[in-house]
Amino acid sequence: LPRRWPSAMGWWCCRCCLRSSRDSPAFELGVLDQPLVRLDRSVAEVKVESGGGTGEVVSGAGVAYTSTAIEQDAAYWEVHVEAAGRFRVGVCRNLDDEAMREDLGDENSSWALRSEDAGAVEGDVIGVAFGQAELPNLSFFLNGDLIDHGQVNRIRGEVFPAVSVAPTAKLRCVFDEANFEHTPPRTHSAIRVTQNII
Repeated sequence: LPRRWPSAMGWWCCRCCLRSSRDSPAFELGVLDQPLVRLDRSVAEVKVESGGGTGEVVSGAGVAYTSTAIEQDAAYWEVHVEAAGRFRVGVCRNLDDEAMREDLGDENSSWALRSEDAGAVEGDVIGVAFGQAELPNLSFFLNGDLIDHGQVNRIRGEVFPAVSVAPTAKLRCVFDEANFEHTPPRTHSAIRVTQNII
């Protein structure tokens, strides 16, 4: 049974009021303690699986991104390289199916760090830091160290955490701060889901 809490206006519940649609956020009501950020937008060629409680594993070919926009001032998440190959990590706007079959990083609807520029190999961790009011807006870290040449200075408007993979790459995306391997940069924290009260 779902857990319920009393409130001034009656009882609030969690888990029973969630939608599982891939086209809508997994979190609807403002009653869950820590709603999940998930890679719930992808094309059929991309496989997104549970990472055993420590993120989601992405493989296949194409783009996967969250339905949770980055609305806080400074957000951080990690991408763990589980199998080497060509990939990109960054942020995107809402993408159509055609764009989701391409690589991220066209610098118009998506911005990303390329795997070859990161120098990442299996076992490495790429930290992604996005700051609304900071320049650069988008920064990347390899095993905790800033990658200077991967920064993006100006990104305006609503964006979502995203990755793109080629067939040999496998990435584990971690949005839960409890599972981060590295400390986020100053002022940055795990992505918070906006809580919409109906």
